[in-house]
Amino acid sequence: MKTSNLFFVIARLLTLLLLPAFAATTLAQSLNPEAVAFTKTYQTAYNKGDRPTLMTLFADNVGWVNPDGSVTPGSKADVEADYVRDFGETAGSYMDFTVVSTEAQPDGKVKIGTTVSGYDFVRKTGAKLNPTAGTYEMLIGKVGGQWKISQVKWKMNTVGLEIRDLVKRFQDAYNREEAATLKTMFTADAVRTATDSTTTKGAAIIDFYTQGFVDADVTNVVSLANVSPQFDGSVIFTGTYHLTGRSAKGERIVREGAYSNTAVKENGQWKISRNTQSKLVKAMVYHKVADYAAWKKGFDLFYNERMLAGELSAEVSMLADDPNTVCIISEWASPDAPKAFFARPDLAETMRKDGVIGKPTILIMSKK
Repeated sequence: MKTSNLFFVIARLLTLLLLPAFAATTLAQSLNPEAVAFTKTYQTAYNKGDRPTLMTLFADNVGWVNPDGSVTPGSKADVEADYVRDFGETAGSYMDFTVVSTEAQPDGKVKIGTTVSGYDFVRKTGAKLNPTAGTYEMLIGKVGGQWKISQVKWKMNTVGLEIRDLVKRFQDAYNREEAATLKTMFTADAVRTATDSTTTKGAAIIDFYTQGFVDADVTNVVSLANVSPQFDGSVIFTGTYHLTGRSAKGERIVREGAYSNTAVKENGQWKISRNTQSKLVKAMVYHKVADYAAWKKGFDLFYNERMLAGELSAEVSMLADDPNTVCIISEWASPDAPKAFFARPDLAETMRKDGVIGKPTILIMSKK
């Protein structure tokens, strides 16, 4: 090897070895230090559940960037409502933000690009659940000498959208009686457990659907209630199904139930590996409230708590001649879930704060 070539090789190796450190140093130097410090303050307050501090970091008017690039105007109150949901009494959230870019704007504001990873957790046990990842972009500007967030672009991982698409495709294929298409949505070793606890495995699942299409002509409405990513890469998603139609003999069919599915990715596509069905349980609660609008706001803020307890859906109505008497009909996968939820010691106090008057009437119903 010639000496000149040897020097070239050594120089090339040194360049390759030093390049990552140089790139990291260059990136760190290019980031706005105030923006990085602001993000750190935000992360610390979020992970402490420190809502008062978080609210000092937002401008009075906040814009939310939609997937199509348009901006939906909002307020600090909207932001606080989100944090009330995130920092529930039984579950919390943790997020780790990494600043990857800061971009100065002509009007003096700074756009901060971050990557985010995190999870929810159960406060009582510390158990982690629902791992998530994505990006969080903030536009900050100075108000009274302090940096404030005026716009947010929040894009978490697309698992929820992908599972929603899987549910829609399943429903469409079922209603078109396309057994071959349904087959592509299950793993080869999938297990289906019916409401009577009987199991069907693998190819026999598609045989079950094929025979069902011969025996009846029904329409299936499948609703998605909750999507929970797991740390092993799988996803558990729950919801309800409602079947209506006629049997081959002309008999009317009306059937409904709950499902809990596990999905895994195979070659980039989500497929169902476990399908467990159960009878649908409905709970009806009615009570008087001091002010419907105030009560409804509190009810909506308790959404995450209700979903974590196992609620699949909820419909709110009021008496026609008394708008302050409300009735909530919710759906659950078992009678134990609503019983445990309505027996929670903190629920009575929460309802009192939301303006519920007197003791609510609670009925839990299931079909035989």
